[in-house]
Amino acid sequence: MEAELPTEYDVIVVGTGLVECIVAAASARVGKKVLHIDKNDYYGGQWASFTLRNIEQWVEEHTASHQETKNTEECALEEGEKLAPTSDPRRVYSKVKLSWHAHDEAPTASEESATKDDSGEGSSEETTTPKAETKDEAKEIKTWSQEEMMQLSRKYAEFKCITRVLTWLVNGGDEGSLLVVPCSRSDVFTTSSVSLVEKRLLMKFLEFCHSYDQQPEQLEEYADKPFVDFLKSRKLTDNITHFVTDSIAMVVGDVPCKEGLERMKLFLTSLGRYGTTPFLFSMYGCGELPQAFCRLCAVFEGTYILRRPVSSLIINSGNTCLGLVSEGQRFKCSHLVIDAAYAPQEYAAIGSSPKQPSLSRGIFIIDRSILPNEKEQLTLLRLPAKDGNPQIVTILEVGGGSGVCPKDLYCVHMTCQGYDAEEDLKIAVQRLFGCGATSQPTVLMSLYFNLVDLSACDLVSGAPTNVYLCSGPDTELDYDFAIDQAKNVFTRMFPEEEFLPRAPDPDEIVFDNAGAEPKDGDNFDSNTKMGEKDEATVNPENRTDEEKALAADEVLSSTKEGSS
Repeated sequence: MEAELPTEYDVIVVGTGLVECIVAAASARVGKKVLHIDKNDYYGGQWASFTLRNIEQWVEEHTASHQETKNTEECALEEGEKLAPTSDPRRVYSKVKLSWHAHDEAPTASEESATKDDSGEGSSEETTTPKAETKDEAKEIKTWSQEEMMQLSRKYAEFKCITRVLTWLVNGGDEGSLLVVPCSRSDVFTTSSVSLVEKRLLMKFLEFCHSYDQQPEQLEEYADKPFVDFLKSRKLTDNITHFVTDSIAMVVGDVPCKEGLERMKLFLTSLGRYGTTPFLFSMYGCGELPQAFCRLCAVFEGTYILRRPVSSLIINSGNTCLGLVSEGQRFKCSHLVIDAAYAPQEYAAIGSSPKQPSLSRGIFIIDRSILPNEKEQLTLLRLPAKDGNPQIVTILEVGGGSGVCPKDLYCVHMTCQGYDAEEDLKIAVQRLFGCGATSQPTVLMSLYFNLVDLSACDLVSGAPTNVYLCSGPDTELDYDFAIDQAKNVFTRMFPEEEFLPRAPDPDEIVFDNAGAEPKDGDNFDSNTKMGEKDEATVNPENRTDEEKALAADEVLSSTKEGSS
C-alpha cells in the first residue's frame, strides 16, 4: 500500500502541533495537495495529551540519555543536492521529573488515565481521566482572533466555559487566601471581597474601560505613563488595583496605560459571549484542537501518515528545499512546513544556550479542589510576581466534568517562564497545597518539566525560503500567537489565497441537479434523495467545496454517534 503512496505534493507538513495542523488544513481547504507526516503515533506534538500509562512512557523516553545520531538512510540524489538531517524533537525538553505521592503504587491505566499536554504555552497540561483519549488545556478566548478559532474548530471540537477566576490575596506576612474575582456587574454587587465604596469605584471604572476609546480626553495626560498611575488617578484602592491588574487585565502595573485599558476592554467585551467569564476550555484538553484541524484537512483530501520518521530534508545548490526522505523514500514538495523541534540544527539553534528562553511546567493530580464549591468548577488563577513569588504563574484547575480526570479528582496545571520547573513553581505549590493543612488538597501525582520557548526563537533567517518552521505553545493564555503564525506561514506560501474560507453550512448547499428530471443513464432508485449522486460513480477528486463541506459534517456526525 505504501508503494502506491504519491510522492509529489504542493505542501508537506512535518509534525502535528497546532500551528502545523492549521497550516495543513488551510492549504488543503484551498485545493492544495497536502501530505501531513509525523514520527509519533499520536496527534498534537508539543500540544498532545496522554493517558497515565502513556505519560510514564513519555517520561521514560525523555529522561533516558540519548545522543543525536547521524542518519544513514540512503536516497538517490541528483547533482547539486544534499541532505540536511532532521533533529531529535526531545531536545526541547529538560528536567523531566514524575513523582507519585500518598500511594505506594501508581494507579494503572485501567483504573484511571491522565492527560498530558506537552505544551509550554502557559498551557501544557496533564490530567487524570477515565478514558484513554482525554486532553487538557485552557486558553483565553478573545473577541477578535480567538473568534476565528471558534469558527474554524467548532464543528470538530467542544468547549466549556471557565466558571470562575480566582486571585491570591495576601493577608499579612506569608499568609494569604484565595478569593473569587468579581468579573461581571452581578459579581461586583454580590462579592464580599470589596467594600460598598469600592464596589461603586470598581463599577464606575469598569464602565469607563468598556468604552474608554470614546473618551480620549481623559487619557491624554497618561498616554506615555504606566497603567498603575492611571489607576491611582481614578482613586482606586490597593484592593481594587490588585483585582484589576492581576486578575482582570492580567498585566503588570508598569505596562503602558493604553495596553492596560485595551486588556480591560477585551476582558469586559468577552463576558457573556459563551459564559460568565471570558475564558473557554477545550473539552478533553487542547490536544483536541490540532486533531480538529487534521480532520478538516483530511476532509479536503489531505494525506496523513503517523509513525513515519523523517530522516532528512533534500536541499539543492540554490538553498531551496526539494522535499524530504522518510524510510528511504523520497517525497517532493513546493513548500515544507516543519515543527521547529524537528528542524535541522542549523535552521534553528535550539538548546545552543543554557539561558535560552524556557517554560516551566507543573502538572498535579489532587484529591479535591483548591477552593471547594458545591458544584465542580473550572478555575483559572494567576499568581503575580510579588509577595515572594519570583515569576507570574498561570494556574488552571479542571475536573472530571471536562473529560480529563475521574469524578472527585482534579488536575492542576502551572506554567511560568523559567529554567527549573520544580524550583520556579515552588512558592505556588506551597501556597495551594504545601502547608499540610487538612483543608488543602493532597497531591497524588506531580510532573515537572521545562520546554524551550520556541516562540522566542528566530525561525526564519536560518531556513531556506520555502521551509517554514513552527513554534510550540507560549506563556500566553490565548491562541493568538499560534493563529497569527499559521496565517503568516500560509500567506508566505500562497499570498493570493484566502486563509481558511468559511465552509458553507449544510442548509446553504444547493446541488446543480436539485429539482432536475432524471436523465438517461442516471442511477436513481426509489430510496435516493433528490440531489444525491450515485456513490459508485462519484470521483472524490471531482467534488466541489460545498460537497466536501457536507461530507465533513456527515463524517463528524457519524463520529459523534459512534463515540456516544
